[in-house]
Amino acid sequence: MTKRQLKRRIKRLQRQTTRQWRRLSPPQRTMMVAGAVVQVTLFAAAQVDITKRNPEEIRGPKLLWRLICLVNFIGPILYFSFGRLTTGEYAPKENEVTPIVA
Repeated sequence: MTKRQLKRRIKRLQRQTTRQWRRLSPPQRTMMVAGAVVQVTLFAAAQVDITKRNPEEIRGPKLLWRLICLVNFIGPILYFSFGRLTTGEYAPKENEVTPIVA
């Protein structure tokens, strides 16, 4: 495939994408944007939570959970459901001081 053919194919795909967006009704467009916002928010919240938590408070390696969170809605939901240890499961070390929150 030559460069010229490749450029034509890319332009054709760009036109198709634009047409498809235009075919959506305003409520459909709103739902698409809202879904994207929710997805990005879940991803950001999961990444912040992974960063702030100690490795002992997370099931498995942090890097693994960061990669899993890249999978659309499912990744962050899996992390929040199964990746974090609950308070009862996480036991502080003997010499670790736990802060008292009033």
